[in-house]
Amino acid sequence: MSRKSWVIAAVCAVLTVALSGCGSDDDDGSGARSYIASHYTRAENLDEANDGRAYTANNPPGAVADEITQAALPLDRRSSGPMTFLQYRDDIIAISPNGSGAKVLVDDYRNGYRRHHSYVSVFGWPSDNSGFRGGGSGDGK
Repeated sequence: MSRKSWVIAAVCAVLTVALSGCGSDDDDGSGARSYIASHYTRAENLDEANDGRAYTANNPPGAVADEITQAALPLDRRSSGPMTFLQYRDDIIAISPNGSGAKVLVDDYRNGYRRHHSYVSVFGWPSDNSGFRGGGSGDGK
């Protein structure tokens, strides 16, 4: 590959990374929290310890995850068995089956990581996302 081709490839890569964050609502998860609060039913009886706020939805977990993801783009989305997890800068949202619908559990990042450690640690999500700055290895240290 010629030097000119390398330069063009590098410029394209930088532009792709720069533009991928444009218009997203993934800064802190507040877009997801407000979407969930306004579109799903608050279910205090399903709340979990340490401020895990529960909501219920009529659609199955995958469809609910699609709806939330369209409203507020997460940093990452992963599934494990019947559960779907959405990672935001300040929140972890776990969506699981609940009867014929879904339970949406909203946690701040640290509590969500502790609660769902056996799942999200396998995804490579950091245990503390407060210093997240994006990028590759060595960033945020």
